Amino acid sequence: MKREERKAAIRQLVTSTRFERQRDLMAALHDRGIMISQGNLSRDMRELGIRKYKDRNGHAYYAVADHQAPTLPENLRQAVATQVLTAVAVQFTVVLKTEAGSGNLVAAALDDVHRPDIIGTLAGHDTVLVICPDEDAAKAFQQTISDTLATPADTDENAPE
Repeated sequence: MKREERKAAIRQLVTSTRFERQRDLMAALHDRGIMISQGNLSRDMRELGIRKYKDRNGHAYYAVADHQAPTLPENLRQAVATQVLTAVAVQFTVVLKTEAGSGNLVAAALDDVHRPDIIGTLAGHDTVLVICPDEDAAKAFQQTISDTLATPADTDENAPE
């Protein structure tokens, strides 16, 4: 089997089945007649952007990282666009500075959206600490927020006259 065919099979399996361990994915590949070493599987997964995430209950699983420009649900996009001033990634966290009194509003909007790149939030008066599973997830989430901040919000100020 060619390497690209093997990588396509890996991607298909990871997107259709939840795997908590690499050895389970390797077993599923073997069941399909695809013999692969653990080292090659790790390399293929890294090249495909497959990362380990944790769900809200703390259970780990593998998923394909979304390298496309991630978008936010409309209610979260509005909260970010109108209440968040800055977003800074610090190691595996993202610090959001918000309008005064809006920390809890933004944190609640984030908590309502079940994203694999957000483990949890802590809110203050004008700050939200977003905890991500790793540095790459924090950087990607910070970029998503920054992209949202760069897009004008749909407010009356932006309405045509």
